[in-house]
Amino acid sequence: MPGAARPSAPHVSACVGLPPAASFNASNRAYPDMSAVAVEGTSESAPTVAGIFSLLIDARLNAGLPPLGPLGPRIYEVARAFPGEAFDDVATGNTKTSCATGFPATKGWDPATGWGRPRWPGLLEHFGSDESIRRRAAVRSR
Repeated sequence: MPGAARPSAPHVSACVGLPPAASFNASNRAYPDMSAVAVEGTSESAPTVAGIFSLLIDARLNAGLPPLGPLGPRIYEVARAFPGEAFDDVATGNTKTSCATGFPATKGWDPATGWGRPRWPGLLEHFGSDESIRRRAAVRSR
């Protein structure tokens, strides 16, 4: 996103219902960016998300567009500008497994599922093409 304002990442301290502060580093950037909501956690969801973005890059290259480059800023911009289109918000649940506490899933960005699970039609629209980002930039510059 050269020349564009880079969206800031959420800070975990802005979330409610967190585990005790001694159980995580609240002074750093919050994560995740999104969740594939997989059965086996990160080991399954990370390659799933990588595969999805590989398909998006393939669509871009076949359309004569450049690859996406750094995804973080675009994920946050799309999630904030087009809520519910590229990511389904996951607003219930918790990362608590065998621990007494965990990070809650809440409305909007949260430390359990990020912006939510990916939605192919919205991802293809907002990541497979640059049109929605261009239209948004044009509206902002007016």
